[in-house]
Amino acid sequence: MKDLDLGVEYVIPSLGYKNVREPNQDEKNEQEDFKYEKKKSQLVDCQDALETAARAEGLPLDISMHSNLQILSEHHHNSKYHYGLHLLKPFRLTSKHQHPVDNAGLFSFMTFSWLTPLARVAYKKGELFLEDVWPLSQHESSDVNSRRLEKLWLEELKEQSAEEASLRTVVWKFCRTRLIISIMCLMLTQLAGFIGPAFVVKSLLEYTQQSDTDLTYSLLLVFGLLMTEVVRSWSLALTWALNYRTGSRLRGAILTMAFKKILKLKNIKEKSMGELINVCSSDGQRTFEAAAVGSLLAGGPIVAVLGMVYNVYILGPTGFLGSAVFILFYPAMMFVSRLTAYFRRNCVSVTDERVQKMNEVLNYIKFIKMYAWVKAFSQNVQKIRECERSILERAGYFQSITVGVAPIVVVIASVVTFSVHMMLGYDLTAAQAFTVVTVFNSMTFALKVTPFSVKSLSEASVSMERFKQLPSTV
Repeated sequence: MKDLDLGVEYVIPSLGYKNVREPNQDEKNEQEDFKYEKKKSQLVDCQDALETAARAEGLPLDISMHSNLQILSEHHHNSKYHYGLHLLKPFRLTSKHQHPVDNAGLFSFMTFSWLTPLARVAYKKGELFLEDVWPLSQHESSDVNSRRLEKLWLEELKEQSAEEASLRTVVWKFCRTRLIISIMCLMLTQLAGFIGPAFVVKSLLEYTQQSDTDLTYSLLLVFGLLMTEVVRSWSLALTWALNYRTGSRLRGAILTMAFKKILKLKNIKEKSMGELINVCSSDGQRTFEAAAVGSLLAGGPIVAVLGMVYNVYILGPTGFLGSAVFILFYPAMMFVSRLTAYFRRNCVSVTDERVQKMNEVLNYIKFIKMYAWVKAFSQNVQKIRECERSILERAGYFQSITVGVAPIVVVIASVVTFSVHMMLGYDLTAAQAFTVVTVFNSMTFALKVTPFSVKSLSEASVSMERFKQLPSTV
């Protein structure tokens, strides 16, 4: 009998073949090479399939390529903040990195001027293609960030048991430095937004009531108002730039870690297919939103305290009333966050069931058509969808109330404060009234972002639990 690959005669004793010979050393080597190449081709096909599935989610998992983490280690030989410290330089003229954001200085980063070449290309062509966009920055690579997140998670498991280990703590350690800097920039934004109305606008109003004119003093006031607005807008832009970059890193890291964990499973009996799909799609976006918007919640308390102290200084005891309206709004937000988390937990279970049912329909569509079960399955899916929509509607109602109430809090606070102030017989000048209103308006930004921050953090908290509950049996 001849082997189709090597053409070597083999013997089967039961068939009584004669003139049989053993393969020589060269033929054995050829056979070993053939098996190695065959196994290598299967591995490459598997890697190609893995890479294709990963890239569909934006997660490059090409393990055959040189790791970006090793590349970064060459650049971070001094300190893990070696690259980040370069952003503190006001201007940078380097072009050694493949992505412009890695070459940007502080002013370019906070004003997004590094996007100017791409905007110019979009203006000339009228549209952008994939080849027009720069390659991904090595610092945003999911390979680099997932390895760092996995390292932090393993350290957490060494300190705590698997049940007591907190993924929230690990995520906080992963984003801690960037979020602290983002919060500091947000504090600068709030301070600049408060100083402008509280002192500069008040001085301008008092200057307009004077009979004497001083050109130098008036120009200094206008210039001061301009500078406070510039600082406020630039620091806020820097906050958004840091948050969005942190969110993209966190999303890539946690999705890659979950993706690797799922691919190592021998079976998925513990989790449904619909739940795994939702974890990789919906929950990853929740973590991004929490990193991008969640830190904005920190600006509310400081501006509320500053506003309360300043209003009391301007109006006296009645200044507590307007500030109390703002302060009472935050416990309401905490209550809404609990409701949002409750609705989120209920909704994800129903969504998992719906996705799982649709997956079954797509897999067994031939049998469903053959036995005329289309109507029964459609009614079942529709029933699940109605339950899911009902939960989403209730969550949307509460979210709409908070979003709608936030803009009118300023009006309510102003009306209550001025009405009580006048009813008690206190004098109210134009400078005092306009100053208090502008201070209230400076506090509006914190109120507007509070509902979104609370919503993103509460939903991300649920997502963290779902990521942690992924089965780890390999």
